Amino acid sequence: MDTQKKAQRELRAWRREKKLIPVMIAKYCRGVHGTKGEMCEDCRALTEYALFRLDKCPFKVNKQFCSFCRIHCYRPEMRQKIKDVMRYSGPRMLFSHPIFALSHVVQMMRSRRAQKKAAQNTPQN
Repeated sequence: MDTQKKAQRELRAWRREKKLIPVMIAKYCRGVHGTKGEMCEDCRALTEYALFRLDKCPFKVNKQFCSFCRIHCYRPEMRQKIKDVMRYSGPRMLFSHPIFALSHVVQMMRSRRAQKKAAQNTPQN
């Protein structure tokens, strides 16, 4: 396989997340802050911060969702804000981006199943 195509495939989830984070924050801003058109200053700052953190992510290759990550690179207050955005926008993404929403659910179920299996396979003291 061509190395360039392999690299493209490995970064696919990272690129998808980079496109969808601003969409989710905009959806949150419209619904919670009542903005029309442009986002409010807080949401714009959160978008810039989230995209900056995503650019610096050490796990870009075959990236999982940030909520599955073993390290958390967001500052605590920004982490809470992005959780609020995800909690609000996540269910609403089913209508605007159904494939992404369903793939997220499937990926979450697989991750939880793998965590349970790993916990069962570790020896107990």
